[in-house]
Amino acid sequence: MHLTKRALGLTTIIFVILLLSAGYYFSTEMVAFRTRTMDADHERSKIKDFKQIGLPEPETLHFQNGTISIQSWFFKNPKKKKCGVILLHGHAGSRWGILKYAPLFWKRGCSLFAYDARHHGESSGEFGTFGYYEKFDLDKGIEYFSEVSGIPEEKIGALGESYGAATVLQLANVRKDVAFIIAESPYKDMRTIIQKRAVELYGYPILVVSSVAFQIAELRANFVVDETSPLKAASHLSAPVLLIHSKTDEFTPYEHSVEIFEAIPGKKKKLFITEWGAAHSKSINTNYKEVENSVDAFVKEFAPAEFK
Repeated sequence: MHLTKRALGLTTIIFVILLLSAGYYFSTEMVAFRTRTMDADHERSKIKDFKQIGLPEPETLHFQNGTISIQSWFFKNPKKKKCGVILLHGHAGSRWGILKYAPLFWKRGCSLFAYDARHHGESSGEFGTFGYYEKFDLDKGIEYFSEVSGIPEEKIGALGESYGAATVLQLANVRKDVAFIIAESPYKDMRTIIQKRAVELYGYPILVVSSVAFQIAELRANFVVDETSPLKAASHLSAPVLLIHSKTDEFTPYEHSVEIFEAIPGKKKKLFITEWGAAHSKSINTNYKEVENSVDAFVKEFAPAEFK
């Protein structure tokens, strides 16, 4: 009996150690994930240079949010209209990956501002928090963009893709004075999207480890997973919102955008579910004209006069 208790105790200790070790490993995958280099993301974007998409060479700038240094590009439009759009890239990418949307607003005479999210590209930051801290970086980015461009903050729109889309939606928890929000392929909350991916990779038993991993991730990155939620933020949105999502998105199901759309109050909102077989965040890659038409219609109906 004594030996049995000792064996059981030892087994329990080993199980706990293994669970905590696995939890720590997966917490790293959650918040200290690997990101692409600028060069790798440049190549992946298939944009040879700025001229290819009608942009001039940008001014390379950076701004601070506390100890985090955010590296950015400022494209000053020669038309000097008082409108601007800030562009946010997707998970593990860089500002190269979001430039495919730039022509949508450059043609309107608006200046553009694109930056690397914390823990991405050339920006600093040990952890990525799926919008929890990134929404405050975006708030600072809008202030800085306004400062360097002379464009009023309320005349600046925010467009994000995937990880960036989740961030622009969570901006509602920080500020109201933004011209509009365009979110392509957002997830409804951090916990849901990570658990979905984990199950796809490792099967349902991984959920035992993921619950521990989430708690360790919260301790390491000093944030709250359940407060990292575009769906929760949606009820606070007052700016016009356009959601774009491919019906064949296997990474983040389009139903995430449907839920977010339904949670947004008022009528200043549009939901564009694309149905031409695009992969995650690739609707504009595979049918630029249709996405352009959708954005044009949204801007015409809801954006400030400076964008028209």
